[in-house]
Amino acid sequence: MAALRVWLLAWMLAGALGAASGATSAMAADPIMPASGSFGIASPAGEPCPLTSPEHTARLVAPDLPGQAGLAGLGEQAGRGDAFALAHVGAPLAVVVALEGPPLPSGVFPVVNIDRAAGPDGGRVSATTGYPDSEVRFSAPGRYELDLTVTLVARSSCGGAKARTVLERRVVIRVQP
Repeated sequence: MAALRVWLLAWMLAGALGAASGATSAMAADPIMPASGSFGIASPAGEPCPLTSPEHTARLVAPDLPGQAGLAGLGEQAGRGDAFALAHVGAPLAVVVALEGPPLPSGVFPVVNIDRAAGPDGGRVSATTGYPDSEVRFSAPGRYELDLTVTLVARSSCGGAKARTVLERRVVIRVQP
């Protein structure tokens, strides 16, 4: 607790000294309380950076996976085969995610990634990702597992970036001919 107080005092003094000299904060990232000025996101002093605050979460809207509502971690039910979406070879499967929380600050963008975790031999997955809508196509029939990740990325005007994952989920797809 004492170390946190010392760090917080040093953090506040560094911000005050930087503001007095017209310089921006160049403090290294800290998992407890990152410097809010290093991302180009307007945030009052003393408040956590909007990127690292727990206010923003994401959820899978489509495809609808019965029995997987509220699944937060990768693979918790994905390997059991009891909840899956159906798709057809070559046909697009819509993947839709939604952010929950206050509007994103300027300079913060959601990024969606979809990766093949498992599938039949020779089966390929092609994904065109975007927020909120993405599209996935499959080259062969079978059972696929996809890892879906939604990340908030903040870019500063000087080329720096910071990211926070708001959704990680394994999705099971049964692809028919």
